Amino acid sequence: MPLYLIWMDEIVVLIVGFIVLGVALHLVRRTRGTAPNQTVVGRVSSLIALAGVVLFWLARFWFAGPMDTTWRFGVPLAAATLAVGVFAGLGSRAKAAEGAREVDLSPRSVWTFGSSWWFAGVFTLAGMLVATVILAGLASSTDDQGRHTLIVLDVGAIQAGTVFFGWAFGIPMLIALAALLVLVFIALWLVARPAVPADPISRDLEVAARRNRVRTVLAIASGAMAFTLGAALVFLGRSSALAASVSAEGGRIELVTSFAALGTPFMITGLLLQGLGVALVILPLCQPRTLRTSTKARAPVAAGIAGR
Repeated sequence: MPLYLIWMDEIVVLIVGFIVLGVALHLVRRTRGTAPNQTVVGRVSSLIALAGVVLFWLARFWFAGPMDTTWRFGVPLAAATLAVGVFAGLGSRAKAAEGAREVDLSPRSVWTFGSSWWFAGVFTLAGMLVATVILAGLASSTDDQGRHTLIVLDVGAIQAGTVFFGWAFGIPMLIALAALLVLVFIALWLVARPAVPADPISRDLEVAARRNRVRTVLAIASGAMAFTLGAALVFLGRSSALAASVSAEGGRIELVTSFAALGTPFMITGLLLQGLGVALVILPLCQPRTLRTSTKARAPVAAGIAGR
């Protein structure tokens, strides 16, 4: 088989990812009140998360089949957990207020320096991941080793089955997702905890930097979630093609899965979500290195934080 056909899914995902990345970088530069630059730690964290995506892709060539890699769908989330942990330990601590004569002691929380849209996206993806695992797990059947890795159609006295995104694939993903969410909240708490300077100019710059740290954490986390959800939907789309037939009086009866009509929508949505995930994971890596500031650019920052 030609190489480009073997990697067709990955090629499509990368094309979608680069398109989304271009749009995302444009929005990053235009976002008011958020520093567009990125730290070295943020770039390293992005690379760690990207390594999880690459490992997910390569795992299908290192093992005989999907039954040997039931842990595979937890890899991007586990890598993102490690990435967020590195960023929380080395890159999320704010130190700009140290040495300042006056600090702003207004209440702050993990939600203070992030957009409501960012948080809504993370929670939506997490909820969809959990719902997908639960619904697919309930529809799955056990294989000869007692693992929920199959979907089965009863055809008379026999059964037809194919590999399916059951509990064996979903449970490792849920464990990694839980760890990722815990690390995300720890990182956001470390960003929000220190006081910010009371001086307006220093305060604006510090708030912009913290908003960028929050964006880095949420981009890596939501990117891993979107990619994993997309991979699960592609898996479900392929499983939907299972069909069987049985002889009956007057002809044959064709049996298909209950979600057979969703096969194509699952495949398309899954590839698009994987592309979105790749774009978000590498967004911190592709952000500009230097921060350009001006008096006009600083003014909206204070307004953005005043209402929180």
